[in-house]
Amino acid sequence: MMVNDAVKASMSALREYMAREVQRAPKPPAEVLARAITPRDYTQYPVYFIWAPGSDIASRTDCGHGYYLTDSCPCCDAEDEDHIDS
Repeated sequence: MMVNDAVKASMSALREYMAREVQRAPKPPAEVLARAITPRDYTQYPVYFIWAPGSDIASRTDCGHGYYLTDSCPCCDAEDEDHIDS
């Protein structure tokens, strides 16, 4: 097997794995999807908002600090650390 074939096989296996994860992951309730999503929604349903159809929404939604929910935001990251320490 050539390197390209191995890479293609690995990518195919990864796509299949993520498709299974998306199907098994909890989906946000209709009332969450009917309104603007929040950083909390993004953290409660990460697979949906990162890998599933919600990724398009999350990538266009501001976290409240000038970053998109799919970006790394220093303010949101600091808030997450505060919650971990308490």
